[in-house]
Amino acid sequence: MKNYIKIATLFVAAAISVAVVSCQKDKETENENQVVAKSANDESRELLNRIYAFQELRDNVRSGAKSGESMTLEQLRDDIDLTFNYEHSQHALPFANASLDTFYVRMPQVDANGNVSAAEAIATYNAFETELAELMAGVDDDSDLAKNFSIKFPETGAKSGDAIEVVFTRGAEDENNTFYTPFEPGDDYIWAYMLGHCEPDSLLVRPTDAANELTKKIHRKSPAARYGTFISAYNIQYVNFSPFSYTYPLEEYIYIEQEKYPLGNVYWLFMIGGEFEEEPCMQHYELNWAYNNFYNTHISTNGKYHYHPENGLPYYDCVINCLHLFDNETIVADTLRRSLRMHYAEVLYATPIIINEE
Repeated sequence: MKNYIKIATLFVAAAISVAVVSCQKDKETENENQVVAKSANDESRELLNRIYAFQELRDNVRSGAKSGESMTLEQLRDDIDLTFNYEHSQHALPFANASLDTFYVRMPQVDANGNVSAAEAIATYNAFETELAELMAGVDDDSDLAKNFSIKFPETGAKSGDAIEVVFTRGAEDENNTFYTPFEPGDDYIWAYMLGHCEPDSLLVRPTDAANELTKKIHRKSPAARYGTFISAYNIQYVNFSPFSYTYPLEEYIYIEQEKYPLGNVYWLFMIGGEFEEEPCMQHYELNWAYNNFYNTHISTNGKYHYHPENGLPYYDCVINCLHLFDNETIVADTLRRSLRMHYAEVLYATPIIINEE
């Protein structure tokens, strides 16, 4: 994924002193942008560390270790919100027949200072898990998945002052994938080498191919930023995904097995073996298959590779590239060594941010 930042050009007819002020302002803006990016990353890390700390506290209490630790009701609510959604929300699954459901948990006991002991905090978390399990065990409509828990502690003096209300989404996994058709009849292209349409093009309209057209459809369409802001990204990392397991000097790639992503096509991206007098053509329906395969694996938030396989960064953008391999290892059925033409995906993972210049 290539990240482009569009910078408005300032037309200035002024003295050198004004230019110096402008340079100083640019430097200040650059420093502010770096602070914003670092702040967003630090906040995510801080929240994850809070989850880990609460999990460690729970493990210690459940193992019988005594702890003099205590926390405020506000901290307890936030820690349960973070940890319970982290551990029990099926965020990665699309829901069918979704509806809201509710369960209640008693308020924990507080000490004279209004704080909750570690033992009470974990007992309350255990009650959350027990209530959810009992509710889901009684479900008889197959909607036995849960996510997005909203946790509301009662206000002081409320009639239900001893109850924590938990509202969440309950549903069944939606296994119906929408099939997109961005390519129409006539959108038929040579697989690579910028050789244009399958039907011969004039030299004036030739410089494109199937990989290039797929990239255009897949390319990230950034939403328009409001005045005084622009969209950027940080923590940018690239990973290559291939439909064929091979030894080739790509720094890193992940092989996606063909049978996992049929959607009407043999391979999740274009791949064909053999020798050809003319370079192979991808018909519009083959391009639609490739687009949907890629959408379901990477662009969709439910895709297996929507998040970086190691560090969890989200998908940001992609370029579909082409490669002609001369395979000297595999001998096909007719005992002739054949070459292999394929597309692979250069996927960019990053954290998008909106930077306010005001």
